[in-house]
Order: sequence, then C-alpha cells, then structure tokens
Amino acid sequence: MIKFIAKIFLYLKNKIEIMKNNLFYGAKGRKSKIIKPMRIIGKRFIRIGDSVHILNDARIEAISEYAGVKLNPKLVIGDRTTIEQNCHIIAASELIIGSDCMFSAFVYIADCNHQFISGIRVHDAELKVQKTTIGNGVFIGIGARIMPGVRLGNNCVVGANAVVTHDVPDRAVVAGIPAKIIKYI
Repeated sequence: MIKFIAKIFLYLKNKIEIMKNNLFYGAKGRKSKIIKPMRIIGKRFIRIGDSVHILNDARIEAISEYAGVKLNPKLVIGDRTTIEQNCHIIAASELIIGSDCMFSAFVYIADCNHQFISGIRVHDAELKVQKTTIGNGVFIGIGARIMPGVRLGNNCVVGANAVVTHDVPDRAVVAGIPAKIIKYI
C-alpha cells in the first residue's frame, strides 16, 4: 500500500512540475500573439520579443529533459518576427532567432538531433545538441529545414524545401538538398 501511495505521489508531483513549467513564458513581449498553437512545451525557457506573430498549429518545444538527461534549453525569438502555420521549432540547448525574420509555413528548426547508436533504441539515446542561430532579417521559404548547429547570417534567404546543414553567410540565398549558395543579395 505504501508503494502504491508513493507512486501516486511521484506521479502527481511530476504532473504539477510539468504544469508549472508550462504555465509562464520566460518572457513575452508587448503585442506578441500566438494563435492556436498545436503544442508549446517548456514555456519558462522561451523568450519572445515584441510584436512577434506565431500563427496556427505551431509546435514549439524547449526540452528540459530527455532520456533521463536534464537539459537547459534556451529559445529566443527576436522582435517583429513572423512564424507562419505548422512550423516546428525545438530547443534543447540554445536556439536564437533574430529580429525581423519571416518563416513560411511548415518550417522546421532545431538545435538537437537523435543519436543512432547500435543496440540502443533511438528514444533511449541522449540527444546530440548544437547551438543554432538565425540572424536578423532572415526569410525562410515554405517547408525548409534548418538542422542543428547551423548559423544563418543576417538577411539570408532560404529557398522552399531547402535542407540547411551548414552555416550560411550574411545576405546569401540558399536552395536545394543539401542547401547551397546560389547568389548573394
């Protein structure tokens, strides 16, 4: 009976901790709007600037624990950034998005990736985390993917459905899988 009560107590304690973690943002600027998100996890690790607009069905996750490992995520979204429908943003370490950015629908950005280790289930392996940075004034086209460890410079353009696996300098236009520089603006 004592074990049963202890299990219930731990279950309730974990649920309360999850609710507390997801109740308040680390910061949320003036005139910022999040319209009908699909899922937001780890609000206290998310800092949103002024006049940010995040549209329907966004999935924004600041992951503080995975596979028994405690993480210290930091997700920052700069002022006047617009994130269109169905975007998926994941931070387990540090993901910084600059000001005045525009992300089209179905964009994916992450600072972490699953490790594939022989003999270990993917869900049991630790995440591989790498700081990911999006500069100011960046435009990301529909369906693009920004992989962990990438730094996009200021005023870059990422073409539709591009998969960005390497750093991109300021004012570069990239496209393709993997994304390559096609010109400068």
